Amino acid sequence: MTAIKHALQRDLFTPNDERLLGVVHVAKTGKKKKSSFLCASVTTEHPVEVYITKIKKQDKGDLYKRQKKWHLRELKMVDGKDSKKDSTDFDLLFDKNFKWFASSVSEKHTFLSCLWKLCRRYLPRLNKPTFKNVPESLMEVSVSGSESQRTSGSGPGTDGFPTEENYQVLTSKEETDLERMLSECENAISDAEAFASNMSKDLSVLDGENISSIMGSEAQVNQLMSLLDNALDEVTAVETRLDGYNDMVQSISGQMGQMKNQESFIQITNKNHTMLLQELDKLVLQLDLSKGHIKALNEGDLRVDSGIEACSSAAEALQHAMQVELHPGVYQLVAVREQQKMFEDLRQKFAKRLYHFLYDVFMKQGNEQAAGGLARQANNLKLPKHFPYHRDLLPYKQLVLWLKVADKTKYQQLCGIYTQSLCKLYSREITEFMTNAKQRFIEKELSSSIKNLSGSSQSLSKQHKKLLGGSTQSLNVKSMGKKLKKLGSSKKHGGLAVSRESLAASDFELSDREKFSSTFREVLNELEPTCQDEEDFLTRFFHLNIETADTLMPGGSDDEEDDTEQGAARRKQYQEVQVVKDIRPTDKIWRMMTEIFTVVEPQLLGLVAFGEKLDPLNSLNMLVVIGDRVAKARQDNDGSFLAKMLGNSLIEVKRNFDNFMNHKITVVQEAHLSKNKKCGILPFVTDFEDFAELAESIFKDSHRRNDLDKAYKGLIKAVFDAIERLAMESYKTPREVVLFENYHNLHDFLARLKIVGLEQERKEAKTKYNDNLQNYVSSLMGRPLEKLSNFFEGVEQVMEGGVRAEEVSFQLKFSKQELRKCIKEYTGKDVKKGLEALYHKITKHTSDNENRLQRVVWQYMQDEFLRQYKHFEDLINKCYPGSGMKLEFTIQDVLQYFTDIALSQEK
Repeated sequence: MTAIKHALQRDLFTPNDERLLGVVHVAKTGKKKKSSFLCASVTTEHPVEVYITKIKKQDKGDLYKRQKKWHLRELKMVDGKDSKKDSTDFDLLFDKNFKWFASSVSEKHTFLSCLWKLCRRYLPRLNKPTFKNVPESLMEVSVSGSESQRTSGSGPGTDGFPTEENYQVLTSKEETDLERMLSECENAISDAEAFASNMSKDLSVLDGENISSIMGSEAQVNQLMSLLDNALDEVTAVETRLDGYNDMVQSISGQMGQMKNQESFIQITNKNHTMLLQELDKLVLQLDLSKGHIKALNEGDLRVDSGIEACSSAAEALQHAMQVELHPGVYQLVAVREQQKMFEDLRQKFAKRLYHFLYDVFMKQGNEQAAGGLARQANNLKLPKHFPYHRDLLPYKQLVLWLKVADKTKYQQLCGIYTQSLCKLYSREITEFMTNAKQRFIEKELSSSIKNLSGSSQSLSKQHKKLLGGSTQSLNVKSMGKKLKKLGSSKKHGGLAVSRESLAASDFELSDREKFSSTFREVLNELEPTCQDEEDFLTRFFHLNIETADTLMPGGSDDEEDDTEQGAARRKQYQEVQVVKDIRPTDKIWRMMTEIFTVVEPQLLGLVAFGEKLDPLNSLNMLVVIGDRVAKARQDNDGSFLAKMLGNSLIEVKRNFDNFMNHKITVVQEAHLSKNKKCGILPFVTDFEDFAELAESIFKDSHRRNDLDKAYKGLIKAVFDAIERLAMESYKTPREVVLFENYHNLHDFLARLKIVGLEQERKEAKTKYNDNLQNYVSSLMGRPLEKLSNFFEGVEQVMEGGVRAEEVSFQLKFSKQELRKCIKEYTGKDVKKGLEALYHKITKHTSDNENRLQRVVWQYMQDEFLRQYKHFEDLINKCYPGSGMKLEFTIQDVLQYFTDIALSQEK
């Protein structure tokens, strides 16, 4: 270790003007051992800086490299792990904890002792790190060593640390004198003994001169001693005089103390009298209620604005007077008890009078609205506005807040009376409003149905009344359908039978759906402000966003003479009213809104069911309308009553939408083909396209787009499966024709609408369309020049057997004469006749309204025929070169045949 220390000092520390004091060979806990060293060093220049450095030995050679460096003041804790057992593990805590183990226990102890000394010498007391689990012997040795150095003098200690406490630097004058003395003595350096002898002689001469000087000044010393004796005599005289003064003052101090105590007592008495007067003034002012306030509470007119304002001010003053915090001992005063009893009587009387007044107001205004509101709005799709009603009640909101604090029982009763009165009113208004909305469509259906029936106007009027059922509240689409069926069955000619499917399929037109969607939006547009206005009014008028403690205790005669601790506690509770604070309007508002608008959710669900029975496709519009409103409410963090009601209705609409989609999927899955007709475009394919066009127009930019995309996935999968199934069951039309016609139709439709969620299905439809079209062309085309095809297949087989192309003509079976025979059998006229028969088959297989697709198939046929033609020509040129043989019709002839056949069929 000595050699390593020397090498580290030479290579790393000496170039940086540092002196290495301690080093230990370490490795990190839990890792493989590496040649790493922890070193403690100090700088050689002032001010001294102390560092702890981690040094790593490089892999090549005996070179060392600084890896990390910390200042000693960054060290927070030294943990020796175990102070009783020998252990090589220790921790140093800097910005994080570093765990090491030394190569030996002695190296660890030496290094920790070095750190202790450095911290003690160079760090302030407040910044010294904590040494934990370090043997005390190491720290004791360090302390004793440092103390001995401080007492032994200057010079470095045995441990290598400099002792700077006893070192004194020579002054400039001392340095000058020393240099002058050395210059005068030429032999000071060469002959030290002679120099010492001269110095001794000079010292003896100086001592003699000093003694002579002292002996010569004896007279002066005697004179000084005499002066000192005189000074002592003067001091003694002054002390005697001071003692006399002290005896004189002592007699006066007692009298002054008595005067001081008497003045302090007078000041305390005056202060107590002042505080008592202030407390009495405060008590009188706080417990005082003016005669005007008392008169307003007893007789104030609550019907006029001035009376309402006077009562509000008086109630607030009464509340403040009853909330005054008094010392418990004050309650023993009879006047205070009487005043509190008067306040309690006023509170009870005014709370009762306010309760009865508002009760009458609620009942009266509710009845007036019920009498006039419905009559005015009977023929319009509008809900009556309650703004005048709210405007008349809002001036009383401060009194309602006082009642909420003063008498919570009457406050809750008042809330119940309001909800009962308004519940009946809103039930009538909303029921009539919903009935008017439904009646719009029923009258339209009746008018369209009655046109198809014959009979007198009197009988039709009776049927109309019968259809409405005499009561608008029992109105529903199912009864309308049954009654219309009865009405149609009584007239055999031109009878009308209305059912759910017929309404959705034919009788209920697109404009009717748009009208229902518009009406549905109008309904929500009317309900939303009505519910929101009422909710805002409830929050403001009944202060539902303010919570108070029910601490106003009713007074009683038993409390007047109750001087016990329980009585004092009750009186204190009587004065304590919790400070109002804003809270989130949740349970209380929900409860009152639910009690008032009990009819909203059933009527909304009834309207949803009405629209679904009127036309199942209405569930799409309702899903979008309600879904967007609910999404907006969630985005705005709107916890209103109507938002919750719409959320419940959205669940029902989503269920209807899912049932509708499941019904469409079931219809597709149960679809069958007619055995006597060509297949063509399957009905459910056309139905899917109609549905998708309608859905895309409805769900454009809607928050419920995901619901439609999920529905698309299930429906188009059922469509694909049904196309494959029905193609296998087709009797009149080949399977490939059924597939490529319907997939072609679906692909064109999806490409036109560009539905992102069905992009994969569009690609799949295109692939299936191309594959089945190619299969159909290949199977139908087959080999139109069959003998030539057989002949050249034999030629290809011979060539594959190893015969060269130019030697094929030497084969007897494939000679030039045999080829001429085959060519002569296929004239241009025969080819054209065969192509006409082929086109007739295409027309027979494909749909009548798919002329464009027929042209596509015919083009594929033409390409396939030309491919075979060119293949035959290539084989003739390759195997029969120079023979001059060729088919009796050219490519131009073939193109003309196909064009003429297509034009003739179109005409």
